[in-house]
Amino acid sequence: MYGRPVARYALPGDNVFPEGITEGGGTTFFVGSMGDGTIYRGDTATGTIEVFVPPDGDGRVTVTGLDADGYGRLVACDYDGGQLFVYDLATRRLVARRALPAQEAWPNDVVVAGDSAYVTDTRHPRVWRLPVGRGDVGDAGLAIDLAPFGPADPAYLNGIVAHPDGDTLLVASQGEGGTLWRADLAGHHAAPVDLGGYEFNADGMLLDGDLLYGVTNRSEDIENISFMISVARLAPGWHSAAIVAELADPDWDCPTTLAAVDGKLLIVCSQVRAMHTNTPPHLPFEIATTDLRVSPNETRRGPEEAGQQMDSHRIAGPETV
Repeated sequence: MYGRPVARYALPGDNVFPEGITEGGGTTFFVGSMGDGTIYRGDTATGTIEVFVPPDGDGRVTVTGLDADGYGRLVACDYDGGQLFVYDLATRRLVARRALPAQEAWPNDVVVAGDSAYVTDTRHPRVWRLPVGRGDVGDAGLAIDLAPFGPADPAYLNGIVAHPDGDTLLVASQGEGGTLWRADLAGHHAAPVDLGGYEFNADGMLLDGDLLYGVTNRSEDIENISFMISVARLAPGWHSAAIVAELADPDWDCPTTLAAVDGKLLIVCSQVRAMHTNTPPHLPFEIATTDLRVSPNETRRGPEEAGQQMDSHRIAGPETV
């Protein structure tokens, strides 16, 4: 039975601090917890959300980035544990647990392209590759080291997306300058994407055709940090891009990432500020939704216009399930 459309999905638990999200095919989605490592499964058709994998039993510490491969498996980043977990979507069974082969690695976000899962390392300026072909899951190995191409160490790599051909990645740095890196895997080369000086320090990112959505933030102070979704239109080849929108809503409580599911944008309200300042969170933890899409001709032309644009894009109503 189909439930009514909702604007927000409530996550059960008082220590969730959600961080990552990914679409799971059709109307399903998955969310990971930084608080205790729980993985949740939601459904936009029924309006329900449930625990997919409970927070104990296999060594998970925290869960940040998530993505599904082409063989019915979910890849999850354990940021604090320095390891990757792979689960069977049908049975919820753990099929692989792989440590990153580096001292003090911090796997943050993941994108699957073909038979490879590419993982950003926030501790080192590196992207790792986990083989996720039809057979067994392989061991993680280095895909590309960005250090020779300029990023500071640590570069605080975070969001990542892949070109449909699987040979090119976009990787966001939350370190100096908030650089968006274009990594050519075949050519073993990386360079900043020309954004005209815009700081694209994205946490999670979403690729929608030639539009790149990135959850960015501004401020050096966690107590006063502001969050928004920056939208860039990528030029052919991905060597440059133009910012076409900045989207914000005061009800998005410290958004970290987003996913497109069943024609909607789902936005993770992490409450990371409460986590880092050791203040009580607002319960329940939530995933916000919106029908928002940037139109093909929408362009940000200046700070004043961008501010008007941000004010106009808000979730309609506080309805929660």
